[in-house]
Amino acid sequence: MSVTAFKCPCCGAELTFSSEAQKMSCEYCGTELDVEAVSELSRNEQSSDDMNWSTVSETTVGLEGDICTYTCGSCGAEITGDRSLGATTCPYCDSPFVVNDKFDGMLKPDYVIPFKVDKDKAVAQFKEFCKKRPLLPGNFMSSHRIESVQGMYVPYWLFDCGAKAHFRFRAHRVAHWTEGDYDVTRTDHYMLVRDGSMEFDHVPVDGTTKLQKEITEAIEPFDPSGAAAFNPAYLSGYLADKYDVSAEDSRPRADERIKESVEFAFRETADTYMGVMVENSNISLENGQIHYALLPMWLMTAKYDGKLYTFAMNGQTGRFVGELPISWARFWGMFAAISAASGVLLAIILKLLGV
Repeated sequence: MSVTAFKCPCCGAELTFSSEAQKMSCEYCGTELDVEAVSELSRNEQSSDDMNWSTVSETTVGLEGDICTYTCGSCGAEITGDRSLGATTCPYCDSPFVVNDKFDGMLKPDYVIPFKVDKDKAVAQFKEFCKKRPLLPGNFMSSHRIESVQGMYVPYWLFDCGAKAHFRFRAHRVAHWTEGDYDVTRTDHYMLVRDGSMEFDHVPVDGTTKLQKEITEAIEPFDPSGAAAFNPAYLSGYLADKYDVSAEDSRPRADERIKESVEFAFRETADTYMGVMVENSNISLENGQIHYALLPMWLMTAKYDGKLYTFAMNGQTGRFVGELPISWARFWGMFAAISAASGVLLAIILKLLGV
């Protein structure tokens, strides 16, 4: 296996991908270069004297050999990680590097969506997210509460297909009117038949077991128009893993998501009816294509009262999700205030009514 770090041609420091400039950037001398230019420079240097590459020893641990040792091309330190590691930062010299072999051949992604949200903005949005939670403990946002902020590229399978569908629904409509001294209710029952087709582009299913689906699906959607052809330079400065869930194993979830979307769309055509129930359905998928992509995510952990809380942000759109602790003192204080206000309001109403 081989690893590479992208070097600044001006000062020799490591280049990282800047989400703000959408270029490779050197934090020491300020040099900015296009991604393709850095890749071409890296290829030229490799072909001449291989300065940016180092021999990597691979050590197998355990029966399945899930652990590998990589050598940092900048300081020579050995870094241990699992076989799905695609990009990381050296813990000794803080140099970013990409494990090239992870993206060779069939493992090479078709697309990558570069980061649009940088680390500072991610942290600022996290704090803004917390400010809008009135039941959050007052001291939760102390700076030392944030344990880590890590930008990472998550492996996804993107499913394209067409869907043909036939639905038969049962539904009814209710009408009310008055005839003399009588209140009349009439219920009409209907059988609704719907046929049609839909097209789906880039339905995402994450290809990793390291993150919960509740997180990876909650930060969607991603904008596919922002996707670029894969280039390892985009990964510099971020973590990246290759998939450990195959496309074949991801298909059931893709089928499920597509079918749920089809049923929802067809139900919407019957929104003027009540009690719409599916009596029969037939959905067939055709012209299916699967793409492999790396999509950006900020992952944050915060520690409070001995418990770790995990938060995630879409690195392209800034969509934020996560679980926050609750201050029960604030909860009961707010409950008491609402109850008191309700009691005063009820007393005023009763007084106005002369009760």
